[in-house]
Amino acid sequence: MTIRMAINKTLFRKILKPTLLALSCAFFLAFTHQITKKTIESNQRQYEERLLREMVNGAELEKSSSGYSVFREGTQIGTIEQLTTSHGYNGKIDLLIALTLTSLTGDREVISVRVTHHEETPGIGDKIEPEVSTWIHQFVGKSAHHTNWTLSPEGDIDIISGATITSRAVTNAIAETLAE
Repeated sequence: MTIRMAINKTLFRKILKPTLLALSCAFFLAFTHQITKKTIESNQRQYEERLLREMVNGAELEKSSSGYSVFREGTQIGTIEQLTTSHGYNGKIDLLIALTLTSLTGDREVISVRVTHHEETPGIGDKIEPEVSTWIHQFVGKSAHHTNWTLSPEGDIDIISGATITSRAVTNAIAETLAE
């Protein structure tokens, strides 16, 4: 009987205790997630709104079916569209692009571009973020017909050293959006 009790105590220590600890941690994480979910969503909305206003220098925004319409002094001057490319080095890259309305030449120009989500390599591919590098700002003023959308040295778009795939993915996504 004492051998059986020793085996039961050993099983309790090796299996039941860690299982109870894991379940307690899982419950705590689920509870914490539930009570912070609304705050996190609110913070994400505020960040997106700030980012959108920043992209168009404080112009007025109105939600539309394809993104946002941009107004200055009551006149629509452009749009902001969401786009995604799955051709990044580590997967998909989500972008917001602010564009002028179609001009007399039939071209739209880039007002600004911002990355909203990516999983590119820190220190290399993350140079697509304006907080890390000014690379993304080179697209301002570019248009479909007056820009060679090939990466340098052949084209008009500078490359991020060490992040050719990331550079090409973002460039192609912007070029495709302008060509629509």
